[in-house]
Amino acid sequence: MRTLIFRKDKRGLGIGDIYPSILTIALVAILIAIVLYVLGQFGNQMVNGSLSQNATTLVQQQISNFVPWIGIILLIVAAAIVLGVLINALGGGANSNRV
Repeated sequence: MRTLIFRKDKRGLGIGDIYPSILTIALVAILIAIVLYVLGQFGNQMVNGSLSQNATTLVQQQISNFVPWIGIILLIVAAAIVLGVLINALGGGANSNRV
């Protein structure tokens, strides 16, 4: 069984966190694109106006509504990384016991 390891340093994200964060978000974006493509292909093969085509189109629209949130999530991750770097650079690092 795998145990979770929590970071003791809770001063934000660092430069080393950029790569895994971007890879995760890019993977999610690619998976969403694949799902939308597959749903579009299924919808094109169904009878026009049928319940199944309407349901497929509705699911496709709902997933498409999520896509703009990816940019907002990227912005928040970037801001967290910048704040983490600034906090560490401006005294939040190892010498945080200064008076």
